[in-house]
This record gives sequence, structure tokens and C-alpha cells, in this order.
Amino acid sequence: MASLWKEILLETLLGSIASFQASNARLRLVVLAFGVFSSLLVQAVTWWSGSGLQRYLRVWGFILGQILLLVLRIWYTSLNPIWNYETANRVILTLSAIAMLDRICTDGDCDKPEGKNGDVAKERVFRLNWLLTGAAFGSLVFLTHWIFGEVSLVSRWAVSGHPYPGPDPNPFGGAILVGLASGLMLSGCSWFPGSSLIWWVTGTASAAGLLYLPTWAAAISGCVLAIFTASLWPQVLGYLISSEANPGKTMTIAMIFYLLEIFFCAWCTAFKFVPGGVYARERYDVLLGTMMLIIGLKMLIGPKKRLDFLLQTKNSPKVLFQKSEKYMTLFLWLLVGVGLLGLGLRQKTYARKLGKEAPAKEVSVAIWPFRFGYDNEGWSNLERSAQLLNHTGADFIPILESDASKPYIGNNDLTMWLGEKLGFYTDFGPSTRDHTWGIMVLSRYPIVKSKHHLLPSPEGEIAPAITLTVTIAGKLVDFVVTHFGNYEDDLDRKLQAIAVSKLLKNSSNQVIFLGYITSAPGSRDYLQLIEHGNVKDIDGTDYDRWCEYIMYRGLIRLGYARISHAELSDSEIQVAKFRIPDDPVNYRDNQKVVIDHREVPESIHFNPRFGSYKEGHNSENNHHFHMSTPKYFL
Repeated sequence: MASLWKEILLETLLGSIASFQASNARLRLVVLAFGVFSSLLVQAVTWWSGSGLQRYLRVWGFILGQILLLVLRIWYTSLNPIWNYETANRVILTLSAIAMLDRICTDGDCDKPEGKNGDVAKERVFRLNWLLTGAAFGSLVFLTHWIFGEVSLVSRWAVSGHPYPGPDPNPFGGAILVGLASGLMLSGCSWFPGSSLIWWVTGTASAAGLLYLPTWAAAISGCVLAIFTASLWPQVLGYLISSEANPGKTMTIAMIFYLLEIFFCAWCTAFKFVPGGVYARERYDVLLGTMMLIIGLKMLIGPKKRLDFLLQTKNSPKVLFQKSEKYMTLFLWLLVGVGLLGLGLRQKTYARKLGKEAPAKEVSVAIWPFRFGYDNEGWSNLERSAQLLNHTGADFIPILESDASKPYIGNNDLTMWLGEKLGFYTDFGPSTRDHTWGIMVLSRYPIVKSKHHLLPSPEGEIAPAITLTVTIAGKLVDFVVTHFGNYEDDLDRKLQAIAVSKLLKNSSNQVIFLGYITSAPGSRDYLQLIEHGNVKDIDGTDYDRWCEYIMYRGLIRLGYARISHAELSDSEIQVAKFRIPDDPVNYRDNQKVVIDHREVPESIHFNPRFGSYKEGHNSENNHHFHMSTPKYFL
């Protein structure tokens, strides 16, 4: 009967990977939930049963699996291939099925424990506290997931504006990967003070540095934190499975702490929409400090023994552990080498794509609220989004709500993915540690300088903005990109409009504004930008807008279009075309509006794949011009 239940659990675990093939998001969620439930049960059974050597190998298999996932994400440009690519999902599903069958067929006496718990590590002088052990394990899992779930995340924590943005995710992600591997190697060194107060202080200081220090100082702190975090994995897992506590109790406590921490992490940014959010607002410091304290307590009061020593028994000679460790080390550095190779090849490919477009006096811009790379049905929309953005022909594209580097969104670096896919220069900000939903900027032309701003937000969510200067056809053009707070927070919107109008006023004579301002045309905030920012609306006659706006100064407007989202997001894309005048002072802007593309030069036509002029909303599930666009100006 026990064997039957184990087979059922393993098959359910396999089904969680197959959930990607589900026909809808709800079914996928249900199947995945059962899979996670089964995986935790199987994990507890395998970690707490078998000989000391078997348990040692299973622990290291788990750890190396985490490194393998990071390497796969490098080769898939930040994405987890299981949840983003059907072919990769099927390959991994097949390999998992083979492993499951092998597990079922070979399961027998090998899983029987070698003896009573008293035989394990006789030098243990006290029983471990299962509550603290579980809390430490759950916190370590979350810390790893939060900051090292993908090698580019530290760069996004440390990012700043151009020309000194801090380390680029590629190649700096390689330093994080090497740091994690180095930490694992240090954990096995007899001379390494992995359980000492000094090492805990070092780790805590590096966590504080990542949270508070600027650019490269924060990035270096992140590298130290990577070494610290990885060095704890064998130690904490050794505490966990060598304890005499009930596995169910310990794993339950671990997952409770993990869930509490991931919810608190979400609360820090989404505080406006969740109960008790006011107490978690912008408190990454509390979350990070609490985790380091829990982990530190376990480090200081736990046994000062290596993982292999904790699991040694009289029937598992030391030589077997040493031989196994040698192969584990070899495989670890093989994975690191494969990861570094992937980063290098990606960097070379990306460099070849940059700056290939010939300079032109016309510039096309677009704005799109992205919703973190998921469509309205909850599926990844990155490939389709890249195709859509490419078809718009836009040279400069701010994408709002694009910081998916958070653990509850997927730990995905969407800026890096789209930048490499489309061959665009990129900017990302404000930093992930600044508790916003993020803005990414894709530019076909080099970004000379940029600055990240946190707008006044006394009541609602933290509103971000970026000001940039881009070189286009040898001329410098300024851009102001922003995402205002929610409509319900009137004071926030008022203060944010004032702040952004000052940014516009202080920009050069040639500036383009692309923003999401949660106010109607003609409203107080709209007029604040127009009048005090000294800019013009791309189409002052378009009154059926709510959030997305394109404004400008010192340029000649050529065209304006709105493209339906077709369920790819919940917001349309707005596109505009401008000409850069030779003389920014003495020039004439276009005033006449036409809707027949045959009346304007072909060079400024919008892409005909989006259809032709259309009044009203496009309710069909395709990307089409709508809302009385496209319009051209003569």
C-alpha cells in the first residue's frame, strides 16, 4: 500500500509539469497545486528515509537542480523553459517520466533506513529545534528564490540611470553564478567558519549593502550575499534532515514561513490593494532583516558539523562520501561552465544586433502597459509581444508595469529578454528594491543619459518615472516616461502631475512625453502637463482616452495610431511619428489632419498589417487600428 501511494504521488508530481499543457489557466492552477502538494510529500519522504549516503546524494541532487535551473534560464534568456516553451516542457516532462519510472522500479530495500536515529552522527549532543529548523529552511528557500532565482536579479536591484547604470545583467550574471558555486564549495571546507558569528555578520552586511548601496557597491554586496546564501544550503539541509523531528511538522513550518515571506514581499509593493498593506508599505528592510535573523539563529545554535558528517553512519564509510563529493563538485563546475558559455554567446549575438538601423530624421514612438509579460488568460505573451512591437516599427518604446523580477511574478528579466530579442538598447528602472511595478525602455538608438525618479506618492502605490536623452540622427532628443498612481488617490495624482510638469519644463527644446496618467483629457492633471510642462498633445481632439498619452515639444508631428490589444494585455498600444526639425526654433508644426494614407508620403505610413482607419473599439481578437485612427498630419 505504501508503494502504491508513492506511485500516485510521483505521478501527481509529474502532472504538475504537464499542467503547462492545460487548456485554460484555471485547470493549470489546480493541477499545478496538486503537483506542488505531492512534490513536498515526496521531498519529505526521500530526505528523511534511506541510508546516510542516499540522503546525502538526494540533498546534493536538490542543490544541483537549483543550479541547473539557473543555467537553463541563462540559455533561455531569463525565462524558465518549463513554463514558457512547449517543446522544452515536453522534453523535461519526458525526462521526468523516465526518472519517475526508474524511481518506482528500483524502489525497495535501498530506501530502508540503516538503523535507528541514534546511529546517525553519534556526536550530536542535543536534539534540534524543529520549529527553528523549519523556519530557517523556509527563509533560506525564499531568500534564494527572491534574489537568486535568476542570475540577472542582483543587477536589477543595483540598477541606476545612464551613463552609469551599474553592472549589466549580462555578463554580470556570470559573477552571481560563480558566487553561488563558490559558496557551495566553501561549505565543504573544514577550515571555513560557516556557522560563525563573523560569517553571519558578513552575510547580513552584504544584504544591507544590496538594499541600500548604489550601483556597483550594491552589486558587489550581492555577490557576497550569493556566496553566503549558497554556503548555507548544505548546512541548513543537514540540520533539516538529520533532526529527530517529525518531517511533516518541519516541512509544514518551512512552507508556512516561505508563504508568509512571499506574501509580505508582495504586500511591500501592492500595499494599496491588500488588507493591512499600510504596515508592509516599502518594508523590504523588515523582510530581509527578519530572514537574516532567523537564519542567523539557526547558524549560531545548530551543530557545527558538515553535511556529510551529520549523515554518516557505521554502514556508510567516509570514503564513499568523499568520492561522491568529488563527482558533485565536478558536475557543479560543469554546470557553471555551461552557464558562462551561454552568457558569452548571448552577449555576442546581442552586440551584433545593436545599432543596425540607418539614422533618420523621423522617429516613431510607442507606449504600452505590459502587465508583466502575461496575457489576459494568464499565459506568457513574450513571443507574441515581441512580434507585435516589431510590427509597430517603433524606435523608442517605454513599456509600463514590466518589473517581473519579483518572485511572485516569475523572476523574469523582461527588459533583457525583449532587448536581446529585438536588438534594442535598454533602460530599466527604478530599481527593483524601490517597490514600484517598473518601467522598461527599448530604444533603437543609443541612450546618452537617463535618470530614474520616484514621484510623490503619499497615499497610493509608488509612481515611477524615467527621463532620458537619446541620440537620433546626430541630434539629442529628450524623453519623459511615467506611470502615475491610481485614480482614487487624488492627492498623489496632483503631486505627480506637478513633478512631471517640472521634468518636462526642464527638458531640452525637443522632448517627447509618453505616460500613463489615469486622468481624462482636459482634466486637472492633463492641463498641468500641457500648460506647465509646455508640451502639446499629439491629438488634442481625441477625447476618448483615459490613461495613455503622447505629448511633445520642438518636433513636427506626422502620425498617430491606436492599436487594439487583442487580449495580449488589457491595454492598447499607442504609436506616434515625429520629424526632427533642422532648426528647433524656426520650424512649422503640421496642423492638417488626414485619415487617408494615400495623401501622405509612404515613408511615414503605419504598418498596413494593422488594417486601415477604424472608428470605435476593435472588439475582434486581433491587433487592429481603432478609435478613429490612424491619423496623419500635414
